[in-house]
Amino acid sequence: MKVTLQKQENLSGDPSVATQGFGRVSHEPAPMFDPVREIDAACAFFDAHGYVVLSDCLDAGEIAHLNGFCDRTQAERPLAWGLGDKRKPHHRNQGLIYSQPLLDYPELDRYTRHPRSYPVVCRLLGGEQHARFSEFNFRETPEGAGPGAMNFHHDAVVADRFNRTPYGPPDWLCAIHYLTDVEPGAPCFCVVPDSKRQPSLKAAHDALGNRYAEVPIRGPAGTCVLYDTATYHTRLDGDGEKMRRTWHQYYARGGWLRSALPETSRYVRPPSPVLTDWNLFPERLAMSADPKTRLFFSHWNTAQGEWAASGFDPDVRKAMPRGEQ
Repeated sequence: MKVTLQKQENLSGDPSVATQGFGRVSHEPAPMFDPVREIDAACAFFDAHGYVVLSDCLDAGEIAHLNGFCDRTQAERPLAWGLGDKRKPHHRNQGLIYSQPLLDYPELDRYTRHPRSYPVVCRLLGGEQHARFSEFNFRETPEGAGPGAMNFHHDAVVADRFNRTPYGPPDWLCAIHYLTDVEPGAPCFCVVPDSKRQPSLKAAHDALGNRYAEVPIRGPAGTCVLYDTATYHTRLDGDGEKMRRTWHQYYARGGWLRSALPETSRYVRPPSPVLTDWNLFPERLAMSADPKTRLFFSHWNTAQGEWAASGFDPDVRKAMPRGEQ
């Protein structure tokens, strides 16, 4: 997906500080919430901090299935994963990414609204009627890959996040499900809590003062991290030896939101813009006979509209970015 990257080298002016932020890495583990029994607390934590960690979102069978899928498709479709000599631009400095597996593998459909994490997503986006699919991919930092090169950044954002009242629901959410154990030494997702309204990481550092922290999120396979795409985050480097594999899914907010202020009943926020100009939804989902599925997959970009207008012509798909897997 498209991100706005900002160079963060030596932001503190101290050459001993790592280039990944200010080096103020929290030693306190992020709290984890059961997504069913503790959904209220999980949503309150997200609203306050811009992220939340959910425990045990995938069971052992699902973890085995998704890892088996990754192993199988890396062997069957190595170029789609970025394996080989000619690496695509979206694979550089990112490890391995399989960008659009839903296009060709209906076996993955059941994960797109997972019964453990999806109800939390719906609550955060203002209800199931507002939840929209944006993107689904797999990523892997291979064993022995060496140090990474990702600085702190936010993903897609809109400018009104700086001062709208109320702030929520967020414009986009990302769910990262760990498919392998993320222990010390493994590459680790890391967030800066309470940074979603800030224009830069330095601004967050200055505004938060002693509250500024870079929080690594470790946990066993099956853990899920939900974060507001406006929250600053990175993949924190590990020891360069351990591998990490994850499933990433992005959600947009659909529908018009009416004002929470009593003096007006007009809407004040339109649906979120599309997240990318290249991501495609398969015909079986975009044109599903089930109205809830059609609504969930209705947040189309221009590429999707053109592909649908062609009758989902495979040659039209191949001509689009990342369309030929």
